[in-house]
Amino acid sequence: MNIVIAIIAFCFMEFVAWSNHKYVMHGFLWKWHRDHHINDHKKNASQTELYKPGFEKNDYFFLVYALPAIIVLLIGFLFNLQALIALGIGISAYGLTYFLLHDVMIHQRLHIPFLIHTTNRYLKAVQKAHLAHHRGKNIHDFDNYGLLLFQFRFLKK
Repeated sequence: MNIVIAIIAFCFMEFVAWSNHKYVMHGFLWKWHRDHHINDHKKNASQTELYKPGFEKNDYFFLVYALPAIIVLLIGFLFNLQALIALGIGISAYGLTYFLLHDVMIHQRLHIPFLIHTTNRYLKAVQKAHLAHHRGKNIHDFDNYGLLLFQFRFLKK
């Protein structure tokens, strides 16, 4: 049952990420997220030129989203509540996935070659969908607020 809780928490976090990206980051906390989009329309720039390593105000969101997972895990371990530990593991696993895909693979803030130069069709589609959000060519491109779920058109070659 704990594995099911962790998987459900992981999956639910995609909805949390999508809704927070759309309504919080592009809403009332745009002042934190703006610097993540600052170079979106520089033509012919590589990912490493656009998103240099270092701190962005957008990184505050990492702390905001890590705190609930940390609290849930602490309470779970303190009171030996396996369901809370599973919940915290699911949330944390999504956070790690988000970091690896978003910060490493897409924005190349760390150089991990097998993620940056992937040949996996799904991971390439994740990258295309997110970059469309940053460098949209049409109004529908800016609708890509999630990370793992996106419009089917990005899976096409």
